[in-house]
Amino acid sequence: MMTSLGPNRHLIGRAPDLVARELATPALVIDLDAFQANLAKMADLVGSAGGKVRPHAKAHKSSLIGRRQIEAGAVGLCCATVREAEVLAEAGLPGLLVTTPVVTPSMVARLVAAAEKADDFMVVVDSLTGVETLAEHARVSRPVGVLVDIDMGLGRDGLVDPAEAVALARRIDELPQLAYRGVQAYYGHLQHVKTLADRHAKIAEQWENLARFLETLGAAGLAPEIISGGGTGTHHLDLAHGPFTEIQPGSYLFMDKQYGEVEIAPGGSPFATSLTVAARVVSIAQPDRVIIDAGSKAVSTDYGPALLAKGAPDGATYQFMGDEHGAIRMPEGANRPPLGAIIELVAPHCDPTANLHDRFHVIQGGRLVDIWPIEARGY
Repeated sequence: MMTSLGPNRHLIGRAPDLVARELATPALVIDLDAFQANLAKMADLVGSAGGKVRPHAKAHKSSLIGRRQIEAGAVGLCCATVREAEVLAEAGLPGLLVTTPVVTPSMVARLVAAAEKADDFMVVVDSLTGVETLAEHARVSRPVGVLVDIDMGLGRDGLVDPAEAVALARRIDELPQLAYRGVQAYYGHLQHVKTLADRHAKIAEQWENLARFLETLGAAGLAPEIISGGGTGTHHLDLAHGPFTEIQPGSYLFMDKQYGEVEIAPGGSPFATSLTVAARVVSIAQPDRVIIDAGSKAVSTDYGPALLAKGAPDGATYQFMGDEHGAIRMPEGANRPPLGAIIELVAPHCDPTANLHDRFHVIQGGRLVDIWPIEARGY
């Protein structure tokens, strides 16, 4: 898939001072050293625990990053949307799992077409309609793998009755176009519980809930091969004590303001912030602030204001000032950044921030070393 590298392509490999002077902003920036350390750390944690990881591509929506995750040992990638699955399948990435039920016939047909291009393709279902629609489009010669979706207290999708899970799994198992593989049990609402002790208590309740499903499925001769769930915020507990055969972290690659407030593991987070939004000071007309060219179209708004990473004095704060602008409010007596200065922001939430941009700008030692398209963003 050919994708434009954008207005900063001429800066790849150029001197850091030129990059700082000419970088078109706002620009989504990856610190390559921190990114690679996060990638390696998760692979090491999973390997040491004897587990598997199927990272969530919704965090980055990039086939280049997805390939790096698989090369680091991931068994595949999770996809939150049909669009993500199509793009990653087109890139030839294996082990794709679509983690959201899809029931519209035209969208199911798109998933089956994607499954033709990617080995070990799977989807989740939580309804008989979803199963039958999938079976209408899939081929016996290339069955689509299916996980039964179980609600883990989120109340969004997934079955709440073990008997319903058995009925659904049995129907999947009857259809030669489909292959029953196991269950998905994801608790996204527990990823940001602030303290490790509170998080452990809450997810332990959901492990008990999941145990009812696993026992009932096992008694029916439908014991799952795959139990997929967990995430960045619960990875430590999932790997040490959880019932999963694989975990689904996403944000660990980048980290953000939300995860910065969470006690992820004993001794602190094993992951560092690698993702920022670079913006420029475009106005100093107001005496108590400077204005930058990054507003709600450059940084997610779902968890309050962004944090300031670089370029602003201690004690300064960010304030949204509209679609295209933000204010950096200065503490009394602080020196204001000059016009044209770059200020880097830590996103409130990395996933929707990545979805606002067309590409990642990969920086190492102040030098722009690459630009990675975000091909799966959007519809």
